[in-house]
Amino acid sequence: MKFSIFSLFISLALVCSIAVSAQVQRVKIEDFIVEHQGFEENEAGEITPINIKEINKKIRFFVEERYPEIVEFTRNIIWDSYKTFLSPSDIYHYHTFIAQVKVNDLERLKYVEVMYNPFVKKVKGDFEWIPEDEEFYLIDEKEEKKDNSADLIELGISNQEQKPGLDDFVSEHQGFLDIMEQKNLKDSEIVPINVKEINKAIRAFVKSNFNNVEYTRNIIWDSYTSFISPFDKFHHHNFVAQVKVKDVKRLKYLEVFYNPKTEKVTSDFVWIEADEEFFRAKKTDQQ
Repeated sequence: MKFSIFSLFISLALVCSIAVSAQVQRVKIEDFIVEHQGFEENEAGEITPINIKEINKKIRFFVEERYPEIVEFTRNIIWDSYKTFLSPSDIYHYHTFIAQVKVNDLERLKYVEVMYNPFVKKVKGDFEWIPEDEEFYLIDEKEEKKDNSADLIELGISNQEQKPGLDDFVSEHQGFLDIMEQKNLKDSEIVPINVKEINKAIRAFVKSNFNNVEYTRNIIWDSYTSFISPFDKFHHHNFVAQVKVKDVKRLKYLEVFYNPKTEKVTSDFVWIEADEEFFRAKKTDQQ
Protein backbone atom coordinates (compact mmCIF):
# COMPACT_ATOMS: atom_id res chain seq x y z
CA MET A 1 0.00 0.00 0.00
CA LYS A 2 2.80 2.39 0.89
CA PHE A 3 4.48 1.63 -2.39
CA SER A 4 1.25 2.43 -4.28
CA ILE A 5 0.85 5.80 -2.59
CA PHE A 6 4.50 6.64 -3.17
CA SER A 7 4.20 5.65 -6.84
CA LEU A 8 1.07 7.77 -7.20
CA PHE A 9 2.86 10.73 -5.61
CA ILE A 10 5.80 10.38 -8.00
CA SER A 11 3.45 10.12 -10.98
CA LEU A 12 1.54 13.25 -9.96
CA ALA A 13 4.77 15.14 -9.36
CA LEU A 14 6.02 14.15 -12.81
CA VAL A 15 2.77 15.24 -14.44
CA CYS A 16 2.87 18.58 -12.63
CA SER A 17 6.50 19.06 -13.62
CA ILE A 18 5.67 18.44 -17.27
CA ALA A 19 2.69 20.82 -17.08
CA VAL A 20 4.80 23.60 -15.57
CA SER A 21 7.52 23.00 -18.15
CA ALA A 22 4.97 23.27 -20.95
CA GLN A 23 3.67 26.56 -19.54
CA VAL A 24 7.09 28.21 -19.43
CA GLN A 25 7.99 27.22 -22.97
CA ARG A 26 7.94 30.23 -25.23
CA VAL A 27 9.14 31.39 -28.60
CA LYS A 28 12.86 32.15 -28.91
CA ILE A 29 14.76 34.86 -30.76
CA GLU A 30 16.20 32.11 -32.97
CA ASP A 31 12.64 31.42 -34.17
CA PHE A 32 12.35 35.03 -35.35
CA ILE A 33 15.54 34.64 -37.36
CA VAL A 34 14.32 31.41 -38.96
CA GLU A 35 11.00 33.06 -39.85
CA HIS A 36 12.69 36.06 -41.47
CA GLN A 37 15.07 33.83 -43.39
CA GLY A 38 12.13 31.76 -44.62
CA PHE A 39 10.52 34.60 -46.54
CA GLU A 40 10.66 34.39 -50.32
CA GLU A 41 11.12 37.75 -52.03
CA ASN A 42 11.02 38.19 -55.80
CA GLU A 43 12.53 40.98 -57.93
CA ALA A 44 9.36 43.06 -57.57
CA GLY A 45 9.74 42.98 -53.78
CA GLU A 46 6.74 40.70 -53.27
CA ILE A 47 7.10 38.56 -50.16
CA THR A 48 5.66 35.16 -49.28
CA PRO A 49 6.09 33.45 -45.88
CA ILE A 50 7.09 29.82 -45.50
CA ASN A 51 4.49 27.04 -45.21
CA ILE A 52 1.85 29.27 -46.80
CA LYS A 53 -0.30 26.34 -48.02
CA GLU A 54 -0.47 24.71 -44.59
CA ILE A 55 -1.29 28.05 -42.95
CA ASN A 56 -4.10 28.71 -45.44
CA LYS A 57 -5.69 25.36 -44.58
CA LYS A 58 -5.65 26.24 -40.88
CA ILE A 59 -7.18 29.65 -41.61
CA ARG A 60 -10.04 28.17 -43.65
CA PHE A 61 -10.81 25.75 -40.84
CA PHE A 62 -10.66 28.55 -38.23
CA VAL A 63 -13.06 30.80 -40.16
CA GLU A 64 -15.54 27.94 -40.55
CA GLU A 65 -15.38 27.22 -36.80
CA ARG A 66 -15.38 30.87 -35.68
CA TYR A 67 -18.28 32.08 -37.85
CA PRO A 68 -20.41 28.97 -38.56
CA GLU A 69 -23.74 30.83 -38.85
CA ILE A 70 -22.30 33.80 -40.77
CA VAL A 71 -19.74 32.64 -43.36
CA GLU A 72 -20.73 30.30 -46.19
CA PHE A 73 -17.19 29.78 -47.46
CA THR A 74 -13.72 31.35 -47.68
CA ARG A 75 -12.80 32.34 -51.21
CA ASN A 76 -9.28 33.79 -50.92
CA ILE A 77 -6.65 34.18 -48.21
CA ILE A 78 -4.15 37.01 -48.49
CA TRP A 79 -0.97 37.30 -46.44
CA ASP A 80 -0.93 40.80 -44.95
CA SER A 81 2.07 41.18 -42.62
CA TYR A 82 4.50 39.68 -40.11
CA LYS A 83 5.43 41.23 -36.77
CA THR A 84 7.90 40.40 -34.01
CA PHE A 85 7.98 41.84 -30.51
CA LEU A 86 10.79 41.45 -28.02
CA SER A 87 11.16 42.86 -24.50
CA PRO A 88 12.61 41.72 -21.15
CA SER A 89 9.14 40.61 -20.07
CA ASP A 90 7.50 39.38 -23.28
CA ILE A 91 8.33 37.90 -26.65
CA TYR A 92 6.07 36.89 -29.54
CA HIS A 93 5.59 36.96 -33.30
CA TYR A 94 2.65 36.48 -35.62
CA HIS A 95 1.47 36.73 -39.20
CA THR A 96 -1.67 38.63 -40.14
CA PHE A 97 -3.86 37.33 -42.96
CA ILE A 98 -6.98 38.71 -44.62
CA ALA A 99 -9.66 36.13 -45.46
CA GLN A 100 -12.08 37.01 -48.26
CA VAL A 101 -15.37 35.36 -47.30
CA LYS A 102 -18.92 34.89 -48.57
CA VAL A 103 -21.41 35.91 -45.90
CA ASN A 104 -24.93 34.49 -45.83
CA ASP A 105 -27.51 36.53 -47.79
CA LEU A 106 -24.93 39.06 -49.05
CA GLU A 107 -23.75 39.30 -52.64
CA ARG A 108 -20.56 41.26 -52.02
CA LEU A 109 -17.61 39.39 -50.52
CA LYS A 110 -16.38 40.58 -47.13
CA TYR A 111 -12.97 40.61 -45.46
CA VAL A 112 -11.99 39.44 -42.00
CA GLU A 113 -8.56 39.66 -40.42
CA VAL A 114 -6.96 36.71 -38.61
CA MET A 115 -3.60 36.10 -36.98
CA TYR A 116 -1.35 33.05 -37.23
CA ASN A 117 1.12 32.24 -34.45
CA PRO A 118 4.09 30.28 -35.91
CA PHE A 119 5.19 29.12 -32.45
CA VAL A 120 2.00 27.27 -31.49
CA LYS A 121 0.91 26.95 -35.16
CA LYS A 122 -2.58 28.23 -34.36
CA VAL A 123 -4.94 30.81 -35.86
CA LYS A 124 -6.99 33.31 -33.87
CA GLY A 125 -9.09 36.37 -34.60
CA ASP A 126 -10.61 39.24 -32.65
CA PHE A 127 -13.00 40.53 -35.32
CA GLU A 128 -16.75 40.31 -34.84
CA TRP A 129 -19.55 40.45 -37.41
CA ILE A 130 -21.80 43.51 -37.02
CA PRO A 131 -25.09 42.78 -38.87
CA GLU A 132 -26.26 46.41 -38.91
CA ASP A 133 -23.12 47.52 -40.79
CA GLU A 134 -22.68 44.25 -42.69
CA GLU A 135 -18.97 44.32 -41.84
CA PHE A 136 -16.39 42.66 -39.59
CA TYR A 137 -14.96 45.00 -36.94
CA LEU A 138 -12.27 44.71 -34.28
CA ILE A 139 -13.80 44.46 -30.82
CA ASP A 140 -13.98 47.77 -28.93
CA GLU A 141 -11.29 47.00 -26.36
CA LYS A 142 -8.71 46.13 -29.03
CA GLU A 143 -9.73 49.10 -31.17
CA GLU A 144 -9.23 51.53 -28.29
CA LYS A 145 -5.74 50.18 -27.62
CA LYS A 146 -4.92 50.55 -31.31
CA ASP A 147 -6.16 54.17 -31.32
CA ASN A 148 -3.85 55.04 -28.41
CA SER A 149 -0.73 53.71 -30.13
CA ALA A 150 2.03 55.90 -31.51
CA ASP A 151 1.86 57.32 -35.05
CA LEU A 152 4.91 55.61 -36.57
CA ILE A 153 4.62 57.57 -39.82
CA GLU A 154 4.89 60.88 -37.98
CA LEU A 155 7.81 59.44 -36.01
CA GLY A 156 9.72 58.67 -39.22
CA ILE A 157 9.63 54.90 -38.75
CA SER A 158 6.93 53.37 -40.97
CA ASN A 159 6.11 54.24 -44.59
CA GLN A 160 9.55 55.77 -45.18
CA GLU A 161 11.69 55.83 -48.32
CA GLN A 162 14.57 54.17 -46.48
CA LYS A 163 13.31 50.69 -45.67
CA PRO A 164 15.30 47.92 -43.98
CA GLY A 165 15.82 44.63 -45.81
CA LEU A 166 15.25 41.11 -44.55
CA ASP A 167 18.96 40.89 -43.66
CA ASP A 168 18.61 43.95 -41.41
CA PHE A 169 15.91 42.23 -39.37
CA VAL A 170 18.02 39.10 -39.07
CA SER A 171 21.06 41.14 -37.96
CA GLU A 172 19.09 43.06 -35.36
CA HIS A 173 17.69 39.89 -33.80
CA GLN A 174 21.09 38.19 -34.01
CA GLY A 175 22.54 41.16 -32.13
CA PHE A 176 20.43 40.32 -29.11
CA LEU A 177 21.74 36.75 -29.14
CA ASP A 178 25.34 37.93 -29.50
CA ILE A 179 25.18 40.29 -26.53
CA MET A 180 23.43 37.63 -24.42
CA GLU A 181 26.22 35.19 -25.17
CA GLN A 182 29.02 37.74 -24.63
CA LYS A 183 27.70 38.90 -21.26
CA ASN A 184 25.94 35.69 -20.23
CA LEU A 185 22.62 37.50 -19.84
CA LYS A 186 19.21 36.04 -19.01
CA ASP A 187 16.13 36.64 -21.14
CA SER A 188 14.99 39.29 -18.65
CA GLU A 189 18.31 41.16 -19.03
CA ILE A 190 18.49 41.46 -22.82
CA VAL A 191 19.48 44.72 -24.50
CA PRO A 192 20.40 45.70 -28.09
CA ILE A 193 23.99 44.99 -29.04
CA ASN A 194 24.73 48.69 -29.70
CA VAL A 195 22.86 50.00 -26.67
CA LYS A 196 25.69 52.34 -25.55
CA GLU A 197 25.69 54.22 -28.86
CA ILE A 198 21.90 54.45 -28.84
CA ASN A 199 21.91 55.80 -25.29
CA LYS A 200 24.29 58.59 -26.33
CA ALA A 201 21.98 59.50 -29.21
CA ILE A 202 18.97 59.52 -26.86
CA ARG A 203 20.69 61.82 -24.37
CA ALA A 204 21.57 64.23 -27.17
CA PHE A 205 18.00 64.10 -28.51
CA VAL A 206 16.43 64.83 -25.10
CA LYS A 207 18.84 67.69 -24.47
CA SER A 208 18.07 69.39 -27.78
CA ASN A 209 14.30 68.79 -27.84
CA PHE A 210 13.12 69.28 -24.25
CA ASN A 211 14.18 72.67 -22.88
CA ASN A 212 12.64 71.97 -19.48
CA VAL A 213 14.85 68.92 -18.87
CA GLU A 214 17.97 69.60 -16.80
CA TYR A 215 19.57 66.20 -17.46
CA THR A 216 18.83 62.56 -18.31
CA ARG A 217 19.59 60.27 -15.40
CA ASN A 218 18.82 56.79 -16.74
CA ILE A 219 17.84 55.26 -20.06
CA ILE A 220 15.97 51.96 -20.05
CA TRP A 221 15.55 49.79 -23.12
CA ASP A 222 11.89 48.82 -23.30
CA SER A 223 11.25 46.76 -26.46
CA TYR A 224 12.03 46.03 -30.10
CA THR A 225 9.49 45.59 -32.90
CA SER A 226 9.92 44.53 -36.51
CA PHE A 227 7.25 44.65 -39.21
CA ILE A 228 7.11 43.30 -42.77
CA SER A 229 4.30 43.55 -45.31
CA PRO A 230 4.06 43.69 -49.13
CA PHE A 231 3.93 47.49 -48.85
CA ASP A 232 6.20 48.39 -45.97
CA LYS A 233 9.13 47.24 -43.85
CA PHE A 234 10.35 48.85 -40.64
CA HIS A 235 11.69 48.18 -37.17
CA HIS A 236 12.25 50.26 -34.06
CA HIS A 237 13.41 50.15 -30.47
CA ASN A 238 11.45 51.79 -27.66
CA PHE A 239 13.35 53.33 -24.76
CA VAL A 240 12.23 55.11 -21.60
CA ALA A 241 14.32 58.08 -20.48
CA GLN A 242 14.31 59.00 -16.78
CA VAL A 243 14.84 62.76 -16.64
CA LYS A 244 15.10 65.66 -14.18
CA VAL A 245 12.67 68.43 -15.07
CA LYS A 246 13.36 72.00 -13.95
CA ASP A 247 11.51 73.00 -10.74
CA VAL A 248 10.07 69.48 -10.32
CA LYS A 249 11.46 67.36 -7.47
CA ARG A 250 10.44 63.89 -8.66
CA LEU A 251 12.15 62.35 -11.69
CA LYS A 252 9.92 61.97 -14.75
CA TYR A 253 9.77 59.51 -17.65
CA LEU A 254 9.33 59.94 -21.37
CA GLU A 255 9.29 57.40 -24.19
CA VAL A 256 11.55 57.68 -27.22
CA PHE A 257 11.91 55.64 -30.40
CA TYR A 258 15.08 54.58 -32.17
CA ASN A 259 15.01 53.65 -35.87
CA PRO A 260 17.95 51.29 -36.63
CA LYS A 261 17.69 52.00 -40.35
CA THR A 262 18.15 55.76 -40.11
CA GLU A 263 19.86 55.67 -36.69
CA LYS A 264 17.58 58.51 -35.58
CA VAL A 265 15.83 59.09 -32.25
CA THR A 266 12.30 60.52 -32.16
CA SER A 267 9.47 60.94 -29.66
CA ASP A 268 5.81 61.91 -29.62
CA PHE A 269 5.78 62.71 -25.90
CA VAL A 270 5.15 66.29 -24.77
CA TRP A 271 5.32 67.95 -21.36
CA ILE A 272 1.90 68.75 -19.84
CA GLU A 273 2.51 71.52 -17.35
CA ALA A 274 -0.82 71.13 -15.54
CA ASP A 275 -0.15 67.45 -14.81
CA GLU A 276 3.62 67.77 -14.44
CA GLU A 277 4.00 64.69 -16.63
CA PHE A 278 5.09 63.67 -20.10
CA PHE A 279 2.28 62.20 -22.21
CA ARG A 280 1.90 60.96 -25.78
CA ALA A 281 0.72 63.83 -27.95
CA LYS A 282 -2.57 63.13 -29.72
CA LYS A 283 -3.47 64.73 -33.02
CA THR A 284 -6.47 66.40 -31.39
CA ASP A 285 -4.13 67.97 -28.83
CA GLN A 286 -1.90 69.35 -31.57
CA GLN A 287 -4.70 70.92 -33.61
